[in-house]
Amino acid sequence: MATQLTTYATTADSKRDVNDFVVNVSPSDSPFYSMISETGMVARKKENVQDSYGGGAAINALIEGATLSDETITARTVAENYSQIFYKVMNITETQEVIAKYAGVQSEVEYQVRKKFVELAKDVEYSLLVGTSTAGGTAAARKLGGLLTVITTNTATASGAASTGTAFEDTLNDLFETMFGTGQTPDTVLVAGARKRIISALTQNVTRNVDAMAKTQINSINIYDSDFGTVNIILDRYVPSTSLFAVKLEFFRTAYLRKFKRIPLAKTSDATRVAIVGELTLDVLHEEAGGQITFS
Repeated sequence: MATQLTTYATTADSKRDVNDFVVNVSPSDSPFYSMISETGMVARKKENVQDSYGGGAAINALIEGATLSDETITARTVAENYSQIFYKVMNITETQEVIAKYAGVQSEVEYQVRKKFVELAKDVEYSLLVGTSTAGGTAAARKLGGLLTVITTNTATASGAASTGTAFEDTLNDLFETMFGTGQTPDTVLVAGARKRIISALTQNVTRNVDAMAKTQINSINIYDSDFGTVNIILDRYVPSTSLFAVKLEFFRTAYLRKFKRIPLAKTSDATRVAIVGELTLDVLHEEAGGQITFS
């Protein structure tokens, strides 16, 4: 069902690039959505042909004069993800728009529109992380697949000591090594609060550099220098507490079938209704550029 409020929006900001606006209004609440690049799509489903290089696993040497034999050719695969329609609907009475309001609100319309843009960014972030790809139909909405479901190759599980304390660092680097083995190393890790605290505690018993001028020492780790490269650690409230995602950002994009647009709806009462609608999916160029750990 549509989210409804007893309030309304005009088209005062119709010239704004609404899509950029919805991403930027709350980057701290939608970091993955804000960080990845964007592209377009022309169908209800985004498809990518994927392939992997062989080689590097054995000595390649031919006997002099030997007959040349054919290599085994591995078939390319096609990855797909459905577009999902995101929307908010507002119903604002004309009275609510003109009466005096607290907190410096001049227009209920503009206040509610901005609020719904923030909520849309959070809704998109949630789906990009944990959504399950669904074809949909006349009785069910299409849904996109998020990192939780599209990353299938580089996965690991951890429980007990391997999911907490200093042993967690080995678990994290094991995932990075697995990703390195399949061809990509991550540049970004997305974690929820509890796991972020564990990562920040990894250096408690390690000598740290202190800024002599500022006389400060930062306890929170936002950049982790692993054996497989430097990784940004991003706190994301929508990552499940039992998960950690590691990604190479350039392989993940937001693909828009329809960018977010503000749409005035038919006036049928002493109120005006407006909708914000957009349609997009997570474009995964290669799922092996991602990895995840499931904790128990």
